[in-house]
Amino acid sequence: MKVQQIETSKGKTWEVDGYLINDGQKVRVKKRGFDSKRSAQQWFNNETVLFDNGESRYNKKTTPNNMTVKELYDIWLETYQHSVEESTLGKTMTIFRLHVLPTWQDTLLTDIQPLDLQRYINTLQRDMQMYKKVTGYFRRLLDVAVKMDVIAVNPFTKIDLPRERKVINKPKQFMDVDEFKEFIAVLDSQYSQINQQAYTLLRLGAFTGMRTEELLALQWRHIDFDNGYVSITQALGRGLGGSTYIKEPKSRTSKRTLKIDNKMLSVMSSWYDATQYNGDDNFVFTHGGHTLQPLRPNKWLHDVSDKYGVAVGLSMHKLRHTWATLALDQGATVKQVQTYLGHADASITLNVYSDITKRASDEAGNILSKISI
Repeated sequence: MKVQQIETSKGKTWEVDGYLINDGQKVRVKKRGFDSKRSAQQWFNNETVLFDNGESRYNKKTTPNNMTVKELYDIWLETYQHSVEESTLGKTMTIFRLHVLPTWQDTLLTDIQPLDLQRYINTLQRDMQMYKKVTGYFRRLLDVAVKMDVIAVNPFTKIDLPRERKVINKPKQFMDVDEFKEFIAVLDSQYSQINQQAYTLLRLGAFTGMRTEELLALQWRHIDFDNGYVSITQALGRGLGGSTYIKEPKSRTSKRTLKIDNKMLSVMSSWYDATQYNGDDNFVFTHGGHTLQPLRPNKWLHDVSDKYGVAVGLSMHKLRHTWATLALDQGATVKQVQTYLGHADASITLNVYSDITKRASDEAGNILSKISI
């Protein structure tokens, strides 16, 4: 190391010139601008300590060249799992397990080529309707690789994302008024005698548009029999390994109170009298005192469809669509539907039920044409 005083355009100053050496690394450093020989030497001594610890800006960054996608995923998952609910974690892990890792898990991050990535994405787009959800997670993982200096550039920045496929012959999304009436008539007159619990759950879902996870987390303390209200304060989450747990509803606005009619209230009261699990903290719909599995309501709905030929091709979520459709057709505003369904804002309602709201818009466009001029 050499420390010397030099002449510059701004006057005299001190300069240090030397080498930082550690574990086979040897880096020359040359810095000027010190006001004394002592401060120059002190700076070099400090930088030497930092260099020995690998913390100096002069340390050469060693980019791992043998990390696979699976290895990075495991590192990322350690942090990610503490930032989301267990139900979200399970869905994310499923996406990687089914759609990302089978193709990429043994690939070195430095070997991911834009051309190979583009082919993979094109295949996803061909085989999956909502393929961008998968690519979104994969892209986030590769963003982590960039932050960790494993790769310099995310290869996703060099590819094109094709449009998601439009669904032709889209499956039925909801029942019309006549189909709904027929469905309820079958429930009331026939299915209620076969499975009272299933009947009560399906009818409540049909007349409130509640999410399945909200129905399954409902406790008797949430039912106001005196005034005819159902309070939604929690939901059933899907945990890892098929477990379930009680969690907060989907969003802040999902906490809401719904009014139910006298007939529905009577059905609820009958089930309350029939079940042995009717304490305030008991779940309304239960299997031996425990919450039902999330797929059970859909199975019940399919049983009704298969046996009676009503609500064919529908799911519990499409019962929710049916409620929204009929409510809008009967004159409810988008804001009222948004509030009742617990959507965070009206744009969600408009996007989810775009077909319905478009029809309402088309009909509104003809209103003034009826005026005689």
